[in-house]
Amino acid sequence: MKVIHTSLAVLCCAAGALTLALPVQAQNPATPVVSDNAEKTWTVNIRNADIQAFVGQVADMTGKNFVVDPRVRARDVTVISRQQLTSSEVYELFLAVLQVHGYAAVPSGEIIKIVPNTTAKQGSLPLNQDANISGEELITRVISIDNSPAEELVPVLRPLVPQYGHLAAVSSANALIISDHADNIRRMEAIISHLDGSEAEEIQIIPLRNAWVGDVVKLIETLTPQQAPAQGAAARRGAPREGRISVIADERTNRLIIKGDSVMRRRVAELVRDLDVPPSRTGSAQVLRLNYADAEALAELLNNFADATVKAEGSDKATANPNSNVSIQADTSLNALVIRAEPAMMDDLASVVRQLDVRRAQVLIEAAIVEVSGNKGLDLAVQWAVGGSNSMVGGSNFNDAGLSLNDILGYAVSGSVTTTLPSGAVIGGGETDSKGNLRWGGLLTALATSSNVNLLSTPSILTLDNQEATFIVGQNVPFVTGTSTNTGSGINNPFQTIQREDVGITLTVTPTLAGDGTVKLQLEQEASSVQASVDGVNSVDLITNKRSIKTTVLADDGQTIVLGGLIQDDVRRVTSKVPLLGDIPLLGALFRSTSDKVEKRNLIVFLRPTILQDSGRLVALTRERYMGITALQFSVNRRGELERVVSQPLPKDVETLFTGRTDVPAELREYLERGRSLEAVPLADRASR
Repeated sequence: MKVIHTSLAVLCCAAGALTLALPVQAQNPATPVVSDNAEKTWTVNIRNADIQAFVGQVADMTGKNFVVDPRVRARDVTVISRQQLTSSEVYELFLAVLQVHGYAAVPSGEIIKIVPNTTAKQGSLPLNQDANISGEELITRVISIDNSPAEELVPVLRPLVPQYGHLAAVSSANALIISDHADNIRRMEAIISHLDGSEAEEIQIIPLRNAWVGDVVKLIETLTPQQAPAQGAAARRGAPREGRISVIADERTNRLIIKGDSVMRRRVAELVRDLDVPPSRTGSAQVLRLNYADAEALAELLNNFADATVKAEGSDKATANPNSNVSIQADTSLNALVIRAEPAMMDDLASVVRQLDVRRAQVLIEAAIVEVSGNKGLDLAVQWAVGGSNSMVGGSNFNDAGLSLNDILGYAVSGSVTTTLPSGAVIGGGETDSKGNLRWGGLLTALATSSNVNLLSTPSILTLDNQEATFIVGQNVPFVTGTSTNTGSGINNPFQTIQREDVGITLTVTPTLAGDGTVKLQLEQEASSVQASVDGVNSVDLITNKRSIKTTVLADDGQTIVLGGLIQDDVRRVTSKVPLLGDIPLLGALFRSTSDKVEKRNLIVFLRPTILQDSGRLVALTRERYMGITALQFSVNRRGELERVVSQPLPKDVETLFTGRTDVPAELREYLERGRSLEAVPLADRASR
């Protein structure tokens, strides 16, 4: 057997340059003997050598290919060793030397690049997940974190990573990416394993007998230092809120759930035992002033809420937090609630009050009733009478012609006229004998009528959200409901009973906000009027026309919608005639009376809701409506100029409606602001002021 030992001798000149490297045979005969196939070993001892020459020698010993960056320069490489090193050990020694001098070896295929360590992490560092690798080789590793948030470990590990290394957290995968020497990565893995213990995920359940779990959780959160809300993967995994502890209240069973490490769980459990004691008082009372809500309605709602809470919580919860002693009273004079309850229930009721006592939106409802109607009528009648010397022989008489021939003959015989002629054309004629008796007579009456009506009513009303409002413009008309002229004994005691009804425009609406910019409207729209007397219609009292709509609709903010309408077209023709004679063509017109009436009516109701969420929009709408009224005080003359047409105009600003038409003089305002009374001002000054 032959043992071969090779020694590297490096001789340096005064300038520190490498001058000679000689392999020598082993000089110690006591060295253990190995086979001829044993791996070669070297003893490396150098002082103040040039690093590039050292790279060349390492390449010879290890058989690796190196590419040296021009920035790699060092002439003071010193290595002192007394042990035999294999090629792999020589390479590890070489990596240590590079690290000491600020350089690093970056593998790239079959070539190893020697570069400054500040740029090494931008190179193609190998991704090595082998847990057994060690040494000074620069590698990149992805370390998955099981329990703790990866972001929380970065500040802890950052000081352990050299400046030329890399450390970053990936919150989506809850992992760390580290670029560093293999030995340093193994050290950080050991630290992570200690910090990322599964003990923080252990859960402990503590049942409470006297205290209410909601109050205990709030108290623990107050006493425990708070931490910023978790984000990323930590938030998705439910990272502890305070350090290494997480406390959750199970209100259904009045139990406390604690998640964290054993030390923090033990401290919280001791605190809970000290807090879970019987209460020293049965309840507390508070007065809650309301800003917008109604005290009576809210008191009824809260009483129902408290009763339902007791039933839903069951006997165990009722024992720990008895809500049967809840007392809620409404003070209408102050619009306030007086509540007496246990602290837990008091907090729940106060939270409900805060959410319900908010400013409610207002809704402006504008309705438009548009009615266009027209009537046309034509009445034509011909009446005849033929008489003898003593009596009338025959004739045709029509009472629906306005004036009958019988009336005319009566007036002619009596010689007096007791009535006026009807409207329209009246043509009559006849003949009498020498004695004045009527031989024959004829009467022609004709009347054509036409009327057109264009009616526009625009009632509007402003109300709160979900609050009913009523708008009425009209008359209060009396209707007779009963009469009496005498009693049963014959003594007169007349009387009448009447009932008054509203006749006019009535709008009743209840708006409810149904979504973003949408209003649900429950409304009743009615338009009624007193009907004028109608010929041929006999009624004991007044007749009223009524048009009403009752419906529920959805409308967007500022949208004009149609609620309903009526299109009516009535055609009536009445013919009175003498049998047979009235049917004769052409000549039959002399023996009949014709009345034609045509009535057309179009009625449509429109609606437009406007949501007023804040007072600013309400003020703007008020000013806009007032400006529309003040615009009626002006008109454009023939010269195209705007001139005032009202002698006593309205104020130009709506805010001045309640302050009077005349402003207070500045001098008088100054006296009043100084506290001086008017009596202290001389009369002369008063007159001048």
